[in-house]
Amino acid sequence: MWRDFHNTEYVVEGDTLYLKVSHPTPAFAPPRGAGVGREAYIRIRDYCEMTGLPVSICSVSEPVLKKILEMFPESKVRTDRAWSDYLYLSSDIINLAGRRFSGQRNHINRFMKENPAWSFERVDANNKTAAGIFIEKLSQENDYDSPANMEASRKALEVLENLELYGQFGGVLYANGGIVGVSLGEMGGDTLYVHAEKADTTYHGSYPMLMNQFARMFASDGTKFINREEDDGIEGLRISKMSYHPTALLDKYMVEIK
Repeated sequence: MWRDFHNTEYVVEGDTLYLKVSHPTPAFAPPRGAGVGREAYIRIRDYCEMTGLPVSICSVSEPVLKKILEMFPESKVRTDRAWSDYLYLSSDIINLAGRRFSGQRNHINRFMKENPAWSFERVDANNKTAAGIFIEKLSQENDYDSPANMEASRKALEVLENLELYGQFGGVLYANGGIVGVSLGEMGGDTLYVHAEKADTTYHGSYPMLMNQFARMFASDGTKFINREEDDGIEGLRISKMSYHPTALLDKYMVEIK
């Protein structure tokens, strides 16, 4: 989804996939493929030394970080709280049970009281065009001052038009006969990933309602977790995501191979 924003390039060598980004800084993602080991990282290091690039590996999870440090113990590591993914128990987001979720339940109850004819539907051929118009309109009203937000909206539209290609699905929240929220996501193992959430905040409780209904519709019996991704260092978004009591923050690291 973010290939244009990050200027992503790739090459497949043998059975190994290498991904390189150049924005905001040049870096490689951890190489992917069967049996990826020290040799793949040495290939990255050799390429970087040949081209004058820093030998940086980005978006490194904790398990991959451990493996890299075993192979290259002198490497430099840094992280940023803004990169951390928010991981929730799916049962928490679906049920919102207990005192700690009373605020979210109150917002949802107010939404339902003020919009008694609300509904939530899966994105399909009948509502996909209207969902795209809603995302585009919301973007024009709210995202103009942020290149990243504008790109997120553009890519939400791209995914919406290519759901099967991306292996994703979507949900649409209605109130007063119109769309007031759209979410897009995918399943990965036992985790439901939420890649896009767009809601009209003039409808009180639209975001909590959208998140709850999306989880109720798409989290199956085997779904243990919901990943709502990072907060990008935005204070309001961080406060909102923390208010749902994540079970873990999944840190990501930048590693300079030595």
